[in-house]
Amino acid sequence: MFKGNVTTAPFKEHLIIDMSLTEPGEFDIYCFDQEQPVNFIQSGKFSLQQYCQCLLRKLFSLNKSKIKPFIQYQCEQLADPFVWLNKFEKLIDLNRELFTTKEQNIKIEKALVVIELIRQDIENNKFNKSARFDFDKVKSKLKQYTTPEEQLSYLYESQAEYLQNKPKLLDPTETPFDEKITIEIEKIERLEQLKKRTAQRTAIMNGKSTKEKIAIRGHLNILVDAFYQMLHEKKANGLPYIDATASEITDFIVNNFVDKDGHPISESTVRTMLSPNKPEKRPKNDNKINL
Repeated sequence: MFKGNVTTAPFKEHLIIDMSLTEPGEFDIYCFDQEQPVNFIQSGKFSLQQYCQCLLRKLFSLNKSKIKPFIQYQCEQLADPFVWLNKFEKLIDLNRELFTTKEQNIKIEKALVVIELIRQDIENNKFNKSARFDFDKVKSKLKQYTTPEEQLSYLYESQAEYLQNKPKLLDPTETPFDEKITIEIEKIERLEQLKKRTAQRTAIMNGKSTKEKIAIRGHLNILVDAFYQMLHEKKANGLPYIDATASEITDFIVNNFVDKDGHPISESTVRTMLSPNKPEKRPKNDNKINL
């Protein structure tokens, strides 16, 4: 398609479709060359060269009437569409000598007009970028909640909504939204555990009695799996063997056990092990306790 190599522009965001995981849509950017990696990762890094090539090839594969919705579609998925538009314009300018046909130049001029129009909309706050799963906004809103319970509830709801409506376009170089939420959840839980340990030490220094927790000498997932079996696999009169929810079991384990070094147990770790969707987090048959 091009008579020469594409000169790259320094894109900070580059949303692509990995065809081994999902089917690309009309405006998605994906790998055109079977010899190139479908996830755009080469030598452990995202290939900006491949992305720039595929972006231009996608542009030229579209009818002229599709160029505006294509660029709008990309911008709606981006954290900073204004910067992306600048890099797209730079990519075009850097590779002018490669566009040798009349059709290519017509599409390039149309793309440049669209880039400028959307840039103006962004500057005038008229561009409605989808920010449904904007982690910066989640962090900002999180400050409105005063208790850890309220913060965690909000984060759980945000994460569940994302997993139920997961966007098809994902930037492989960015940490996924749900993983960022998990990191934030674990941070809040660790801080709460630190507060509890501090309170316990203070109580001991003041001569007050504190609850002694049981130390686990082996792997945590073996203990959690025993509760998992009673919750999901073992039955009594057709009902789960243990009359409790996963949340109640999580609280019980966290409140009554510590690891072999006396450290508190992570609530999110226990919750993950109790999830039916995470069998890899539980022990294999030769290690588990079969009830």
